[in-house]
Amino acid sequence: MVCGICLLTRKLSGSVISSITSFSIASVKSNSKFSVSKKHLRRSLCSTRIHLNRSYGSVKMDYTLYEMPHSQLNSPPILLMHGLNLSRSSWRRTARHLVKQGSRLMISVDARNHGRSPHSAGHTPAHMAADVEAFMADHKLNRIVALGHSMGGRAMMTLALTKPKLVERAIIVDITPGPLPDDVVKALELFKVMVSVVSTIPKDFSLSKGRKHIIPEFSKLVKSDHDLLLIIQNLRKLDDGSFGWSVNAQAIIDGWDATMVNYEQTLQGLQPYQGETLLIAAKNESFVTPANVDTMRKYFPKLHVEYLDAEHKVHIDQPHKFVKLVVDFTKSCTACPL
Repeated sequence: MVCGICLLTRKLSGSVISSITSFSIASVKSNSKFSVSKKHLRRSLCSTRIHLNRSYGSVKMDYTLYEMPHSQLNSPPILLMHGLNLSRSSWRRTARHLVKQGSRLMISVDARNHGRSPHSAGHTPAHMAADVEAFMADHKLNRIVALGHSMGGRAMMTLALTKPKLVERAIIVDITPGPLPDDVVKALELFKVMVSVVSTIPKDFSLSKGRKHIIPEFSKLVKSDHDLLLIIQNLRKLDDGSFGWSVNAQAIIDGWDATMVNYEQTLQGLQPYQGETLLIAAKNESFVTPANVDTMRKYFPKLHVEYLDAEHKVHIDQPHKFVKLVVDFTKSCTACPL
């Protein structure tokens, strides 16, 4: 199974949080009931300007800000990046519970080539880390709690190792710098089919008919009807009548080696990150093996490991335990004014 396939829902619902607003960095998209301005976001959080690494050509990520009246504005916020083939919408419920039960603001982003963020040719953890760095500069964030799941976890590990002063602490979910399970590595074939199959859909097909048209191609590659549904829901009808994907499958293919196969090689020569790091691992998967934990400790010596009885989407399988682990880990603050 691919490490992250999700139905991309768009509509915010419920009123658990006093203010939840979806933004585009380029233009604010706010709902009259839940309104938080860009000016408020910039004023609320740490204001030290940071120096950017522009060598990776950052993109402006789409995001959602979550806060409660009790959120501590002087604490570095939690910045969350999702896994491969997902979007920030897959973390909406978890984000609400984290900000309700915890003390930190939370910002959930769509990684480049995913969700509502721009498509770009480059797609490696280094590219995604540069996007987070640029986001922090745009919003004058001095430090963050870097929370990443799977692909997003590797982006956050890269950020912590290359720009440690930007990361107060790190939370990595079911991923390490070590090797991935064979079935995940082989999932490259899925993205190759995504690239090739769209040209076979007639332009006069509706979106629903186009999705039905591609089912036979993907039914050969996935194990369940549920996974199949989640894949085809990524199909989109473009303005010119042709079809495309919410994710940039070609960019993911091009960055596959650095992201999925030889990620640890991209970390060679980097100094260990000396901040506190929490690894939340799924007991029912093989992403986090004892050997992989040993590998991760080389780069993150202050590593705490917690196993939950879950599959790869730990936050969905064990939502209450997951939220408690994150809330407890972020109660104290090493970068807050006294």
